[in-house]
Parts: sequence; C-alpha cells; structure tokens
Amino acid sequence: MAKSSNEGATLWHQRLSHLNMASFLKLEKMVNGMNLKEVSMHHVCEANIESKHQRTSFPKDEATKASKLLELVHNDVCGLMKTTSHGGARYFVTFIDDFSRKTHVYLLKAEGEVFDKFKAYKALVENQTGMKIKTLQSDNGGKFASKKFNDFLHECGI
Repeated sequence: MAKSSNEGATLWHQRLSHLNMASFLKLEKMVNGMNLKEVSMHHVCEANIESKHQRTSFPKDEATKASKLLELVHNDVCGLMKTTSHGGARYFVTFIDDFSRKTHVYLLKAEGEVFDKFKAYKALVENQTGMKIKTLQSDNGGKFASKKFNDFLHECGI
C-alpha cells in the first residue's frame, strides 16, 4: 500500500531508481492502493536532469601528451599506510611514462627516500632506453620540493 501524495511519489521515484513517470503509472495499476493520480506528469527530479545532462569532454591537448619515451614522467607518493610491508615499507612512489604508460613502483620506509628512488628510476630507464627524462610531473607535494631534489633536476635538465 502506498500513500497518494506528491511527497510519497517523490520518495517512491527515488526508491525505484528514478523510475520514469510512464513506468510509474503502469506500476500504479499493478500495486493495490497505489494512487498517484494527483502526481504531476511534469514532476521535476534534479538527479534525473543532472544524470542526463550531456557533458563536453576535456579538450585533447596534444601539447601535454608525450610523443616519445621519457618525454613526460608522472609520479606520486602514497602513504602513510596502516599496514607495514614485510620489509617495513609504509609508503610507495610511482613513476609512469606518459607515452608507454609503463609504471615503476618503489616501496619506501619513509617519505625522505623519494629522491633516492627517483635517482634509481632515472638511472634504470635512461640506461634501458638510451633516452633522457625530459619532464617530471608531480602533484607538487613536499616530497618533490626540496632544494636538493630541485637542484638535481636542474642539473639533469629536467
């Protein structure tokens, strides 16, 4: 049994996964006591409007896409994890090549190890590919803002 009121109809509309009004009226015939005659056929549901609203996609900015290996490397540090790894790590840092999407993950016991892990990553990938890292993109977290790290990037032309 259902109440016959606009408020009740709105509640049922939400409970029934935002069922459209035509289906709502068919349902009314199948459920004893459900009387929605007073409900406006022009019921406006903001959630429905927002979900059906077309969104324009982000413009394809080719200037920010890498056209070759190591042209752009994204990185981020994640942690402090509740659970410590077997080796004692509570953080990890990722390095992702924008062109190939190849990802390297390094476990860290402390955030201060990021600089050393970046140097190890840089040596590895530059040795493997014969190419140099051109740009390092981060979220500007404090781990990458140290003078020592910035000086190293500047020396390497990154």
